[in-house]
Amino acid sequence: MAKENSMTKENSMTKENSKILISAASGKVGQHVVTQLAQKEVSARAGVHSQAKASALRETGVDAAVLDFESPESITAAFKGIDTLFLVTPGSPDQGRYEDNLLAEAKRVGLRRIVKLSGKIADHHTVGFSKWNREAEQKIQQSGIPYTILRGNFFMQNLFGSATQIKQGAFTAGPAAKRVALLDTRDIAATAVVALTEEGHAGKTYDLNGPELLDGYAQAAVFSSVLGRPVKYLDVTADAFVGQLKSFGLPPWMVEAFGVAAADPEIPGDQSSAEVERILHRKPGTLEQFIKDYRTVFQP
Repeated sequence: MAKENSMTKENSMTKENSKILISAASGKVGQHVVTQLAQKEVSARAGVHSQAKASALRETGVDAAVLDFESPESITAAFKGIDTLFLVTPGSPDQGRYEDNLLAEAKRVGLRRIVKLSGKIADHHTVGFSKWNREAEQKIQQSGIPYTILRGNFFMQNLFGSATQIKQGAFTAGPAAKRVALLDTRDIAATAVVALTEEGHAGKTYDLNGPELLDGYAQAAVFSSVLGRPVKYLDVTADAFVGQLKSFGLPPWMVEAFGVAAADPEIPGDQSSAEVERILHRKPGTLEQFIKDYRTVFQP
């Protein structure tokens, strides 16, 4: 019993003395990490890219700092008093340089923990997001800082980008036959919070997946059921999908990365939700619940 009390006290002291920096606190995952840490009364600092965003967060009681990934002064200021980092950077050809800058400061100040948000296909493809995330994972693993890597599957929140199409009754995200275990970013954030605040996750790489394998038609059926009106999935070839992306004016590197992913007939590796369930002691949220929670986004 005395040993248990000692461990509880040690974990409590660790939380009291720790301060976590969230490097992209206004992103799809980062914003929920900020909220969930605040709910747990864990000391954290939100790193955002503008003074306006920092000021808005401070008005809600959140410690926030402007974090410019290319400014040594900005990075040094954001890391002051920090011992744990939730590392997220925007997917772009600059991602490697951004993460190098953050990792260099993490080493300089002697961080005790890094939790890196990576991607499901980091080990699979050799272009774009996959390549950049794989290289970042390797650098973190070689840094000497205890780390946890979270490889998230396709975000449910990415469907916000199809909201206009869904409002009109039909949408597409590439070939319909591909089945994906869509994952709510609120659940990714919850796993990140566990990895950031609890012991036992150092040196681990987790594949994070949603609870259901859904092809395009199945996704459309869930939208139809929840919204109470027909929503169709438009099956397209990978080449046609690439053409569509180009018509949107997306940068070539993004078109290439999405095109390679779309051309792959299957998501690589295991897509079970076992890791999420083990970490959170519950199942991750379903697409049905996600649409219910964000119904107004998808209704005309």
